[in-house]
Order: sequence, then structure tokens, then C-alpha cells
Amino acid sequence: MFNAGALILAAASGTLVGIGGTLALYPTHDQLSAAIASEPSLCAKLAAAGIQIPSPAEALEAFRRAKNTDQATLRLGECSKNTMGPGVQCTVKYKLRTAWKDEGDGVVAFSRGPDGWQAVQLQ
Repeated sequence: MFNAGALILAAASGTLVGIGGTLALYPTHDQLSAAIASEPSLCAKLAAAGIQIPSPAEALEAFRRAKNTDQATLRLGECSKNTMGPGVQCTVKYKLRTAWKDEGDGVVAFSRGPDGWQAVQLQ
């Protein structure tokens, strides 16, 4: 047979060593900031810095014009070059009416025209 106490002691020791190793090797905020600063591709927002992205206010204004409502709310997520046309496409969370409780998820394409930013909801 086996000794249950030894088995429990071995499992507990292994768990504690694993937790201790994880905590000892966990990067600090300063270490993460330094790593992202030295290699911007580690952060999607910084990697997209080479493309023109509307500010949150510009995106909201364009989205409201596209949806023909002044009550819409919009939160921008990750943005990348639009594969189907000019400009960028961004993941968004939105509401078409401020009274609505839940936000919808979607993808909106933005492009800059002579009259400012234009928006088209793709999803």
C-alpha cells in the first residue's frame, strides 16, 4: 500500500513550490512597461500607432452621424487597418439609446474624408 500522509505532504509541497515560483517570476509593472517600451509590438495599441485612428470623440461623432441618432454611445476597442477599404476597423461596444441597459458588440470601419471621420458598421 502507500502512505497517505506522505502523498498529501508531497502534493502540498509541489503546490507551494509552484505558487512560490509563479510569484517570484511574476513581472512587476515597471518591468512590463520597460518591455513594452523596448518592443512596441507587444502591445496591440502601440503596434497600430502607424495607422490613423480617430479619437474617441471623433469616433462617437462619426458613429452618431452614421446611425442618425444623438443618443448613441461608443467605446473603441482594438483597431487595425481596414482590409475591405480605406481607413481602419475597430472593435466597439455601443448603445444606440442611452436608456438601454446592455451594450452591443460590433466592428465599425472609420475613414477620414473631406468632412471629417466617416463610420460604417460592419458587424
